[in-house]
Amino acid sequence: MSTRSTIAVVEKMVRGSRMAPPRTLPVGPAAKLDAAPPAARLPKKLDELSRARTYTYDLSVHAAGKLGIPILGSASGDYSRRVVVLERSAFKTIDHADVTWRYGYAIRLALTVTKRKGDLKVNLPWLAASAELGQIEATWILEVVGLSGRVIDQATITPTQLNVETFVIAKQSLERLIDAVRHKDTVFTAEVVGVDRPVDVVEREYLVGAARSYALSRIEKGRTLKQALHDIGSERELVTDAIADAYKEYAEITTRGRKPSAVVRAKAKDLLGKLKCRQY
Repeated sequence: MSTRSTIAVVEKMVRGSRMAPPRTLPVGPAAKLDAAPPAARLPKKLDELSRARTYTYDLSVHAAGKLGIPILGSASGDYSRRVVVLERSAFKTIDHADVTWRYGYAIRLALTVTKRKGDLKVNLPWLAASAELGQIEATWILEVVGLSGRVIDQATITPTQLNVETFVIAKQSLERLIDAVRHKDTVFTAEVVGVDRPVDVVEREYLVGAARSYALSRIEKGRTLKQALHDIGSERELVTDAIADAYKEYAEITTRGRKPSAVVRAKAKDLLGKLKCRQY
């Protein structure tokens, strides 16, 4: 599918997605967030946390880093990494700035898994067994967000390489942490543990990303901004603005009739070359 066709499909998704469910993102303490609710609206006591969840999810290393989820180890060459998280959280939802914020606490068992590229089963016992057999490399860490105190500190153990034995130990520590939530020495301080973003916001971001990729492909071909806008055939300001911004930021072009320089074209070609996939 061409970039132009991809943008047309995403545009259709955006127009038809007003009633779709929100996208939920886990958030760690290191995440950078804007437009958070005022402190007066945040929960002050555990009893104010009306919702609780226990679930497993996996993220790319890039996504985990942006969200402040712990990442251990490194990988390169033919290896790739995923971050698999088992999380127990309790929270209060707060609607603010077109986003539903989750404030409360979270206890996470985060596994950074390094393996040869391919499918990854998001199954913690399978990961532990695979690590035991040397099929993957995996390290784990326990993260506590929004809770502190002596009992919490005692239940939190040092991260190690993953195998069947350490996986059992990690789960036992996770259970002790959950039991320690209501201990009299535990201090609760509300932290943002998740964000629900409307699906149209998420898909608009993908649309902008597609438009920027298209702009880079036109820059690589030496097309002017005027030609790029004509070829895309989109009348949506979101698309045309993203293309114009890419020309301005990447090629330093603000006039519609100016062609990209040879240096800029070479840079765009090099960048796009890293994104091209093999044909099967």
